[in-house]
Amino acid sequence: MAFVGFAVPPQTSLILSEVDFGDFGEREPPGKYHVTVLYLGDAIPIQQIARLIPVLLNVVSRTNPFSLSVNRVTTFPPGDDGVPIICPVVSNDLHTFRASLVKAVEEAGIPFPNTYPTFRPHVTIGYGSDPLVYSDNAVDVQFPEVEWGAHELILWGGDSGNDRVVVTFPLSLKTDHATTHRAFVQLAKNWKFLGKPIENS
Repeated sequence: MAFVGFAVPPQTSLILSEVDFGDFGEREPPGKYHVTVLYLGDAIPIQQIARLIPVLLNVVSRTNPFSLSVNRVTTFPPGDDGVPIICPVVSNDLHTFRASLVKAVEEAGIPFPNTYPTFRPHVTIGYGSDPLVYSDNAVDVQFPEVEWGAHELILWGGDSGNDRVVVTFPLSLKTDHATTHRAFVQLAKNWKFLGKPIENS
């Protein structure tokens, strides 16, 4: 799976990992907590990733860091992994940022799946194992607001080891030759994964 998003900082992840949602499901490891901004599909050709890099750099260079917050645990409808147990993310700046990012990607003519047409930012902290128990808000727990800063956009591809790529884009970073070179160097480190496209869009 490939997507663009923000990692949840380690200290914030530890706090969220302690939120009590009872025995409804199993927790995700805190190191995996993130907020997806743009889903790119299960596989993406390296040519498409390469075209994305200058677009992402341009958008982040015009964006100041902003805050995200959560104060509730609830659920999404069942998926392939069970019932997602999530913390909805509150941030007007995040919605504005995503709109700018989607517009820039579309204007560049780079295709991406519209799997989730309604943007519902969240942090997935676990999965319920039995979809049959799902109903709207199968879990609904309020807790004191937890806030953190979004400073670095990340492009993820793959899951682990040699089949994983991570390219980082600090917000408000001036887009110059050195910055672009750094991003492409990060991309090239995982050429093996990216050189095996499953989709050709």
